[in-house]
Amino acid sequence: MTGEIKEDYDNNNNNEWRYLEVREKEVVRCNSIHSTLVDGMVKGISPNTVFLEECPGYVLSLGRNQCCEEECDIVECEKLGITVERRETGGGAGLMVPGSTSWGICMDKRDSRVSDDMDRNFEIFSRGVIIGLKKLGLDAIFAPVNDINIGDKKVGGMTAMTRQNSLLIYGSVIWDFDMDTFMKIARIPAPKLKKKGVSSVQKRITTIIQELGRKIPPAELRNCLIQGFEEALSVKLTKAGLNEAENAIWKQKMDIFSSKKFILRPGHCSVSNVSCIYPAEKGIIRVSLYVNEGKIMDAGITGDFMQINDIDFDPLEGLLVGAKTEREDIERIVYTYFDENDIRMVGASADDFVDAIVGAVNEYEE
Repeated sequence: MTGEIKEDYDNNNNNEWRYLEVREKEVVRCNSIHSTLVDGMVKGISPNTVFLEECPGYVLSLGRNQCCEEECDIVECEKLGITVERRETGGGAGLMVPGSTSWGICMDKRDSRVSDDMDRNFEIFSRGVIIGLKKLGLDAIFAPVNDINIGDKKVGGMTAMTRQNSLLIYGSVIWDFDMDTFMKIARIPAPKLKKKGVSSVQKRITTIIQELGRKIPPAELRNCLIQGFEEALSVKLTKAGLNEAENAIWKQKMDIFSSKKFILRPGHCSVSNVSCIYPAEKGIIRVSLYVNEGKIMDAGITGDFMQINDIDFDPLEGLLVGAKTEREDIERIVYTYFDENDIRMVGASADDFVDAIVGAVNEYEE
């Protein structure tokens, strides 16, 4: 996006943004709001918005590309009363406890603060959280590519999505965490821990409550984050709800986000005879193939990898069906799909997807 367009946009927009406080009884209503804001920005009916949301219960939030059965024990989630839901953004699964705070920014990409480099956007727009945590006395720092750390431990993560002129940055702040429950339901691949350089999840994360040594009310955390975003963005946040046009979109979105087909993606985890769990620089790529007589008969691609543009990988799975298992054939299909859809990833590339698919094929040949 050219500097002239960004300058014109900045000159015609004041520095007052909407603050949207999301405290819904069902988490599906929260995720529906994220998507509503993105569509609203595209339609020109939504202002630049900072939103903070409080989790209503125990929730396992799946990333856009993840297969539910691969990431968690669904039966155990049901026994423990944990709601499984799915975001529209990529990244990994996260367990949220009642009172957990998430944050987000949905804004026009023409704003001069928005970079063409998504890694840079994570750094820029996490500053509000970092300043807010410093107001609590916590020495939070940005940890590339998309984490917020205290010391060497993660206290928050981010994901993102773009759709036309809209940019959504969505993140977590680990207010509190139930490690015992998480270990009962989570299925964490060993390559992911190895890539992070840790032996267990316990050594990877920390919480606001743990670092402060006291149980801070979610409202106190929100107040600090609001101040942090106002300072970081040099804007005045004015609290307001969704407008009438946004509410109409929201109602439609709730039907999508509450459907079992969207949440569980039945049939997405293909029946396979070979598989590969491939650690990219950022995220795990899981490939499941059914291979026979040198051809791919079925394919499934899942994982906690993160694409930025609004694109799915189901069509790539379809393109792989019937393909020869030779690397050059796989490269042709994957590279063409990435190029034609202008796919932009965080910490992963088309080469990683090729290597993951070939890794599954090699398992068959071995």
